[in-house]
Amino acid sequence: MKGVFKLTTVAGVDIGVHYTWLFAFALITWTLASNWFPSDYPHWRAYTYWVTAILAALLLFASLLVHEMAHSLVAIARGHVVRGITLFIFGGVSDIGSKTRSARDEFLIAFVGPTSSLALSLVGFLALRAGVGGGGSPVEGILIYFTLANLLVGLFNLLPGFPLDGGRVLRSIIWATTGSVSRATSTAAMVGIGFGWLLISGGVFIAITDDVVSGLWMGFIGWYLKDSAVAVRRSEH
Repeated sequence: MKGVFKLTTVAGVDIGVHYTWLFAFALITWTLASNWFPSDYPHWRAYTYWVTAILAALLLFASLLVHEMAHSLVAIARGHVVRGITLFIFGGVSDIGSKTRSARDEFLIAFVGPTSSLALSLVGFLALRAGVGGGGSPVEGILIYFTLANLLVGLFNLLPGFPLDGGRVLRSIIWATTGSVSRATSTAAMVGIGFGWLLISGGVFIAITDDVVSGLWMGFIGWYLKDSAVAVRRSEH
């Protein structure tokens, strides 16, 4: 991926940021500061919305980094080489340099990502239940967003469409059942294409009937998913 700037190295894995990450960061910050937090906390001062939104957006991407590190660390433990992790406009991606050797490896490497996101969501929920930050505070606002965002990331990635983690889990199951990685990849990619078109259709509907920004965002994610799945399917033929 061109246009990547290296930030640091963690556990031997290079961490980089693609320039498109700036657009995602700006959009999330603007959405939180201009809509999300003002609707839930109308008594805050104007600068509080922006400071809280920036911190919440940074924490979201830190959570995505944890998600990708989980993939990478399991891959390394299973004997694979990880070239690095890149954060970009649609989240993050781990560059595992070698093909998965077995269906078991594929399952373990894929499943740990959504599991880590759901675990982070649980941590946020428990912190809220414990009253961390106090009611109506910026800390509470950040924790609510952190909890919901990680829950959505975890559940979304469990969708059984390649190249989502759930699609890789589906591929591992088909691979283990049929013994054919090619058939497993093709099937999971077809499901991914279907989910991509579903997200695009849903995005168009939302953009027309409700929220243009949210609809466009969903549509772009669907388009990325569809194109990625198409590329994977073509590589198998």
